[in-house]
Amino acid sequence: MDLGNGKKLTCCGDEPYAECERVYAENSEWLLHEAFCLYSERDIFDPYEKHHSTVKDACELAEKLHVKNLLLYHTEDKNISVRKQHYTEEGKQYYHGNLLIPDDLEALEL
Repeated sequence: MDLGNGKKLTCCGDEPYAECERVYAENSEWLLHEAFCLYSERDIFDPYEKHHSTVKDACELAEKLHVKNLLLYHTEDKNISVRKQHYTEEGKQYYHGNLLIPDDLEALEL
């Protein structure tokens, strides 16, 4: 989506990134990306068997694509009370931009 002034918002969906998407996603102001679970919990939730990404996967991709703001939406809800904290802690190891992990129904202004 073109936000004007050369800024764009990109959503990769819930499937793993494909290199053909680079032209749309690289240097995005905002990247919306699914994070099925923490990378550290991949053996519990099996995201790869479901063709989903982890927090680490999404964050490494955003770093590689030079994205300014990464907004992670999530699937697993087993750790909902601490999910934002845990996703932020794991994500900051791999992504150095502005990382947002909203709670369910939380409104954000872009």
